[in-house]
Amino acid sequence: MAIMMDIIFASFMGGIITFITINANIVIRQTWASYNSELMVQRMLVSTAQVVEVELRNMGCGVDIGAQTIDEARDTCVSFKMAKRPEYNSPIVNVKYYSGSTSELTGTENPRDRFLYRQEGAAAPERTGMVTQFSLKYMDEFGEVLLPTPVADLDRIKIIEITIEVQSPFAALLDPEKRYTSALWKQTRLASQNLKR
Repeated sequence: MAIMMDIIFASFMGGIITFITINANIVIRQTWASYNSELMVQRMLVSTAQVVEVELRNMGCGVDIGAQTIDEARDTCVSFKMAKRPEYNSPIVNVKYYSGSTSELTGTENPRDRFLYRQEGAAAPERTGMVTQFSLKYMDEFGEVLLPTPVADLDRIKIIEITIEVQSPFAALLDPEKRYTSALWKQTRLASQNLKR
């Protein structure tokens, strides 16, 4: 009888240890997947934000004083002129940034995913990154007046506020609520020196 009790107790303890091991393995996998997802999202955001910020800071570079720099200003689109390269006598090009439609990205689980496009002149648009939000706000030179979009008087724009959000294309592992890892970048008061002339 004592041997039978030992076998039952050993089986019970073995089951508990096995359950703890499986549970610890699931927690480790979820933590690892969450960390990897956060790292991927942050890298995607940084690479996209750097490209957009550099070009918006240089908008109007090389454009004649008094000439119109910004061609279009909407809440999800901006088009402006700038020198192709910062060197002297570089040709002036039109650059346009805008967010695409969510229907273009059907290969991801995230229904908010969309491409951010960059178009130079009449060339075909290039995909700059994958975002869930790309929004712009425009202000006057003091940053006190928020201009309604689409902006009618483009010469009044002196400061731009950019918001870019990137989310993971797939939901967190074993998450029944389908939550996505998210990173947000907001550049307030971005002002190109060339717009102040």
